[in-house]
Amino acid sequence: MSTKSRFLTDPQLIVIGRRYGSDEVAWEALEASARWNRDQAQLASYGYGPAALAVFEAERAQHDSLRAARPHAVAAKKTAVASRDKQVSAGWIWVDRVGSALGILARTDETLATALATATPVDDAGLEAGIQAMSNVLSGAKSKLPAEAQADQRLAEVQDLCTGLQNLFGTVHTSKGQTVADTVQIDLYDGKLYVWMRDLNQAARRAIRNGNLNVGLQEYVFHHLKHSGNPAAPAPTPQPEPAPQTLPQTAPQPS
Repeated sequence: MSTKSRFLTDPQLIVIGRRYGSDEVAWEALEASARWNRDQAQLASYGYGPAALAVFEAERAQHDSLRAARPHAVAAKKTAVASRDKQVSAGWIWVDRVGSALGILARTDETLATALATATPVDDAGLEAGIQAMSNVLSGAKSKLPAEAQADQRLAEVQDLCTGLQNLFGTVHTSKGQTVADTVQIDLYDGKLYVWMRDLNQAARRAIRNGNLNVGLQEYVFHHLKHSGNPAAPAPTPQPEPAPQTLPQTAPQPS
């Protein structure tokens, strides 16, 4: 998922927050807090010094309070997140395929490059609209793509993907009014913390590349949350150790 910053409304933050389990967000935020506290002096000139950290910590405390006070809402959300993953992941896989195929053409076509950059979604909140916009770009450029890019197949998938996403984000996964309100609040703070950590990671990696922060780049990535809707790569299958080769015994030569 892109780390491009933009203004986000509370409803958009709620959509982002719905993508992630609250326990995983809390775990990620705890570790991010430790890194940020350690490195705040070096990150201050990038906007992530003590003042920003204080806001993050206040929102993290509110998130912890919501989780403690509303265990049923957290449990309902955990179930809902599991069911959402498949649909959202399918949407991001579509975006990756179409973006990669069109990206080849965009290297030599400035107009297409601009259209593709504008259409490509940057987070789950814009996923459905992004797929619709990218499908329009794909329709206009499909005659220039080779058959193996499967442009017609991708276009045929758009309606089902978008309908699924509309139903997904429009569905309330609990029935009692207070539980719904509680879950929405948790979703909101999940989204807020996710965006804080996403942007912190981006700023810290810039500081590392510029020589202002002396830690490894891999410290400032998500460790417990997915980077995008794409499923994590499967672990490699262990291969059996090859049997040791026995060299043939050579009879001693007479002297």
